[in-house]
Amino acid sequence: MSNQQLLVPILKFLKYETSDEWIEKAANPENLQVILVDHLLCELNVNMCKLSFSD
Repeated sequence: MSNQQLLVPILKFLKYETSDEWIEKAANPENLQVILVDHLLCELNVNMCKLSFSD
């Protein structure tokens, strides 16, 4: 299966495509820490919500 085929369900789910400008900024090694912290915060929020539903 090609990468493009793997992306089909994700692209259908997302309302907007990621801009080339954002991809360029995210790919810049200087921004790696910001991207990782942002991802960490998203993961924490998801897990906090998950825990609140498990009560």
